[in-house]
This record gives sequence, structure tokens and C-alpha cells, in this order.
Amino acid sequence: MKTLSLSALAVLLAAVTAPVLAANTLSVGDQRGNARAILEASGELNNTPYTLDWHEFANAAPLLEAMRAGSIDAGSVGDAPLTFAVAAGLDAKGILATRYAGNAIIVKKGSPIHSVKDLIGKRIATVKGSSGHNLALQALQKAGVDPKQVSFVFTTPAEATLVLDQGGVDAVSTWEPYVSFATHQSGAQILADGKDYPALNYLVASNAAIASKKAELADFTQRLSRARAWGIQHPDAYAASISKLLRIPQDVALAKVKREVNSVDTNSQDVVAVQQNTADFYVKNGLIPAPLKAASFIDLSLSQGK
Repeated sequence: MKTLSLSALAVLLAAVTAPVLAANTLSVGDQRGNARAILEASGELNNTPYTLDWHEFANAAPLLEAMRAGSIDAGSVGDAPLTFAVAAGLDAKGILATRYAGNAIIVKKGSPIHSVKDLIGKRIATVKGSSGHNLALQALQKAGVDPKQVSFVFTTPAEATLVLDQGGVDAVSTWEPYVSFATHQSGAQILADGKDYPALNYLVASNAAIASKKAELADFTQRLSRARAWGIQHPDAYAASISKLLRIPQDVALAKVKREVNSVDTNSQDVVAVQQNTADFYVKNGLIPAPLKAASFIDLSLSQGK
């Protein structure tokens, strides 16, 4: 009986297994200037052994709703909107976590508001259930201000900064690139900085996709993890890519990159602890109706190479 050499066997196995992976499509939701941008800039999208079908969303809420409807397999969102969506019935898990510091409460240049306590009786624009909403609530609590002492105006992130410029609200609680664009282009001032309030971003995947496309998701998480590390090491190159993609000035893009941090955290215990704090905080503030166990919707095994 003829035998195969190890090298010939490897070639044969590659020929058998590669088409199986290549035949699959991973449908990924993204927010502009997020995962796709850094994957492209870092070169990590080269030679993927499967097809990537990208879908762009204005913010996390519609992205997660699309996932709930089965329209996408995975997507990048913050810890706060993930909490909100899971409480509403989303069947998904965070499979790659990054530390994020890009959130902020901002006010107009020359505003008489100089501290979070000055927000009493004022209007704060944000996206309901978003990372911006979460930051605002945390900052108010830290300052000893009851959320009932302010008025929240729920809108989209783009409309929020526009309304701030027009004087329709007194402050905006948002994230990048809206923060850096407002500070660099309009002279907006940061009232509460995300670096002082621990937050996470995730690559989230539906449990159906985790079951049926585990190999693709494992590969994708590794690519995104490497891309995040590349972005930290090459901020200028990453900013140049962001500037071109979003059509924003280079200085705004560089500020966005430096504020966000986006360092991958593979420590499951630490990530679950931060996520549990967010979930508990949302229950306390009446944003979700019942307690959640963070460990039930966080699984970093794919990003850990398991």
C-alpha cells in the first residue's frame, strides 16, 4: 500500500479543509471607524480563508438589533449597549474584549458648566443605553448628583453634537470620534473623561454563529486582536487611515486613536468583573428590569486561542 509523506499529507489536508472554511461567509456589523478600519490599516484583512460581509451601523443599538434578527453574525459594540441588549433578550456573547477610554461628557466652548455638579437642572444629550449614557450616569453618581436632577435627551451621536452646537442641550455624553471632533473643531471642553471610568468594547457574536462558525470567528478574533495591538504601536499610521476613511482632519483622527486606547484584555476574570459592575449599575438605575450574570454572556475562549 502506497504511503504519503508528512508534507504530502499536509497538502492534502489543506486542500480538503480550506474550501470548507472558504465557502463560509462571516457577516460582521461595524460602527464607522471601528473594527474594519483598523483591520484594513493593519493588513489583517489580507487572505482571510472565508468571505467577510460587512454592514455599517450608526451606533450599537441597531447593530445589536440586526444580530438579534439573525442578519449579522458578529459586531463591535461597547459594554453598556451589550448589557442593554442581553437584558432585552439578545442571545449572544462578548468574545473579544478591549479596554476603552474614548467616552466623555463634553460642553460647548465658553460654557458656564465647569463641573459635573453644574449639570443639575441641565439637558444632556446621549444615546439611550449607550456607553455615553453609562458614562453620564457614572459621572453623576460620582459627583453626588441624582440622575433625576438632570434631563436626558435621547438622540443619535451625530445629532447630539449638532444640537450642542446649536444650543439645544447643555452637554453631550458620547464617544470617539465625536469627542475629538468636537474638541478640535468646535473648541468643546471635556467635563468627564472616559479614562477615569473603566469601560470595555467587545467583538460580540450570536450564539448561533458561535455554534456554526466557530472556526471563522476564532480566526477573526485573532486578526482583530493583532490589529488592536498594531494600532497602539502605530498610532500615526492608524490615524492616517482613520482620517481618510472618515474624512476628518489628521489631528482629530490622531486624538481619537490616542484617547480610545483599545488594548485587548484576555483576562476573563477581570473582564467579567467590569461587565458585572455595568450590569449591576444598569439594574440600580432602572435601565434593565432584572439582574444579569455577566459570566453568562462573556466568553473569551476564542480570543485566548482555545
